[in-house]
Amino acid sequence: MKQPLRILSAIDIPWNSGLAAYAFAQANALRGLGHEVVFACPENSAAMAFAAKEGFKHYAVPGRKEYHKVPLALLRLRAIARDNAIAVVAAHTGRMQTLGYLLGLPVVRVKADTKRPSAGFTFSGVTRVIAASAYIENLYAAAGLDRARVTLVRQGLALPRTPQRRASAPYRVGLLGRLDLVKGHAVLLRAARQLLRADLPVEFHIAGYEANLKYADLRREAEDLGIAKKVFFHGRTEGPFAFMESCDIGVVPSLGSEAVSRAAAEWLASGRPLVASAVGSLPEYAAPEWLVPPGDHLALAARLQALLLSPDAIALLGAANRARAERELSPAVFAEATEKVFKEAAGR
Repeated sequence: MKQPLRILSAIDIPWNSGLAAYAFAQANALRGLGHEVVFACPENSAAMAFAAKEGFKHYAVPGRKEYHKVPLALLRLRAIARDNAIAVVAAHTGRMQTLGYLLGLPVVRVKADTKRPSAGFTFSGVTRVIAASAYIENLYAAAGLDRARVTLVRQGLALPRTPQRRASAPYRVGLLGRLDLVKGHAVLLRAARQLLRADLPVEFHIAGYEANLKYADLRREAEDLGIAKKVFFHGRTEGPFAFMESCDIGVVPSLGSEAVSRAAAEWLASGRPLVASAVGSLPEYAAPEWLVPPGDHLALAARLQALLLSPDAIALLGAANRARAERELSPAVFAEATEKVFKEAAGR
């Protein structure tokens, strides 16, 4: 019987984010293979709430902005590592990478955010790096850091049932993501006007929680463009797949960021065609012919029109995306790749 690892998952941000979501998925994957994961995170943080809900042992440490408490954080982590016989530290932020280095334990730097890595002195103490996308993997190479230590491990998804909806007019184009200017909602609305002017049988469906943009803003813009009757707003959803499976085509028209795009992966898992802007990690999910320059609503409209004029293309591309998700994004593939990196770091 294999010997389980004891891993300290150190994450010092308070909010839920793509970085945090990756940390949570990683912990569940490792536990599913018999390893023990202990969380060190700020009090009242999303990580603390996750650990308590899912039954992970967890300890409070000072948050990332409590700079004056760095010595306390180090002492706290040292005690946690000693009391739990920790073999490897999973450091999810740069500050936790530094503290992990000071602990003198093997460190796996888990990178799932857009911040460019730097060749600081603590990187010399990083045994392995897990990059959540090829985009992040390339950031390490661009920074002149040792690429041999970096392993690409995309987050796994609990794949939904085989999609049942068959595309038919009026076709439904969907955008799922937080309401933020960087997510490109305005680009989709301008593309929608082009398609509706061409008298194509299509509707546009938008879902997600309000962040730096409000639904009232999008409704007003749709009215100003004269397309309000064909644009539907769904608000925040409970899980992505019910919404995605109600659509025929998925769009991620972001203007920037997207170091990790969970929405893009979920559109693939839903068995839907994906049209996306060529930023961040999105080119890893959409083929070149379905990518558009960020902010180019005319290019977005042209790609969508090509699909709207061919129901067979919608079906074929959706099936190919689903097959790829089954090969590359399953929980089993994610767990196996993750375990391998931690075992290498621990010298197993």
